[in-house]
Amino acid sequence: MMHGKKLFAVLLPLVLTACTSAKPAQTETVWAMDTACTISLHGSGVSETASLLKTLDKTLDNYQENSAISRLNQSGTISGNDTIYQLVSETAALQKRFGDSVDLTVGQLTALWGITTDTPHVPTAAELEPVLKTISPDHVTAADGTVTLTDGAQLDCGAVGKGYSLDCVKEALDQSGTASYGTVSMTSSILCYGEKPDGKPFQIEIRDPSGDGTLGTVSTDSCFLSTSGGYERYFIADDGKQYCHILDPKTGMPAESDLTTVTVFCDSGLQSDFLSTLIWLEGTEHLEEHLHAEDYQIVAQDQSGKLYVSDGLHFTPNA
Repeated sequence: MMHGKKLFAVLLPLVLTACTSAKPAQTETVWAMDTACTISLHGSGVSETASLLKTLDKTLDNYQENSAISRLNQSGTISGNDTIYQLVSETAALQKRFGDSVDLTVGQLTALWGITTDTPHVPTAAELEPVLKTISPDHVTAADGTVTLTDGAQLDCGAVGKGYSLDCVKEALDQSGTASYGTVSMTSSILCYGEKPDGKPFQIEIRDPSGDGTLGTVSTDSCFLSTSGGYERYFIADDGKQYCHILDPKTGMPAESDLTTVTVFCDSGLQSDFLSTLIWLEGTEHLEEHLHAEDYQIVAQDQSGKLYVSDGLHFTPNA
């Protein structure tokens, strides 16, 4: 088994040029949502953010046997868990707006493939057939504080969990007022928080999926961003074929796209995470409508190397 390199947006050093006496950012790295999460904040709130991410990990990681989402998958229902209830409800709202290419009920499918585990497996058609019947937005409901699964459905929040977690982080930081600005990076999803004293924007470099360089730099105010690409994680089977970790809920097979990478910038972590996967899955055929959206912006690249950049996004491509 071989894992590919995780795709990520690289944060340039956040340097205070207008206030040289400013204290350096507090920094801590924790493991959550199957990735290294780096918290870098000016002021305080780092330890509290680290604790929150660990708590969310224990709730949303379906690979942890005792997590709340695992208990839901085993029993088919859970009540009084605001985190899961909110995530399911907000994802359903996004599906109504953008379609259900991203589906939370792929838990049995991702477990069958096991691409991000130490024991990946290429399933047979006979193995896929019953699992595909468990996948549908109609098989999960959130009502009156209770989330219910039907028809054998199991949840996997991998497509939205990091973005949703960053929404929770921002809400906690806003409520505490302890941090002035900084970043919280969950590798493929990042929160750029607050405003620098000198008023300068955050500088985000978008990694080139074909190598170690970058496609260009985005200058942005506080926001969320998420990146998706088919080469993020994969395994090479015994027959030498490479299988990416993003699965198509309609076919049960690893998805294929004519896009190599998609990064979404917006005011919602969950939406940025959801859309980066959806746009990558749908490819260039539906890209035009996303380039002119009013509440989010994107940078994407296709297989030929052509770049697509949303209206109004301050993106400087590399020469």
